[in-house]
Amino acid sequence: MPTAHTVRLYRAQLSSADESERCGRAAFAVRHLSEMRLLITATGDLDATNARALGRFVERHTGVSKQLVLDLSDVEFFGTEGFAALHYVSVHCARHDVDWLFIGGRTMRRIVAICDPDAELPLADGLGAALARLDHLGRCRHPVQSASRRPPQSDHAIPAPGRPVATATA
Repeated sequence: MPTAHTVRLYRAQLSSADESERCGRAAFAVRHLSEMRLLITATGDLDATNARALGRFVERHTGVSKQLVLDLSDVEFFGTEGFAALHYVSVHCARHDVDWLFIGGRTMRRIVAICDPDAELPLADGLGAALARLDHLGRCRHPVQSASRRPPQSDHAIPAPGRPVATATA
């Protein structure tokens, strides 16, 4: 019986064209800094009326990118739902192998310090620091070899469990 799978398709957004969205008392905008790096900016108030929309906006735009800076430095009000949106972004980025950092103003830093006392979320001091950190992360990554490019295994490879070991007889 065939198995059903869900495949998420993203529209390639390789142009540097800006896109923005307004939701409640917040506005979100995306700017492509390079083919693989995004800057998403949120301004206004992040609260229960638009925190999920921020998470969906990030999810929609990180389909082809591998690095994200989420700039929240101009957010005037940051409710606890905003923190939940940050957690959602963190989980989404981890699942899709996207390196990310966020920048926050004084108001939201207080909430994040209370809700994230162990500093698990990747907070940067400013855009320059965030970009430098992403550059460092990009250099530290080791490319994953596909199965077709892996070197051939030796004749002395460990057999799979349940398979007999083949021995050469002379």
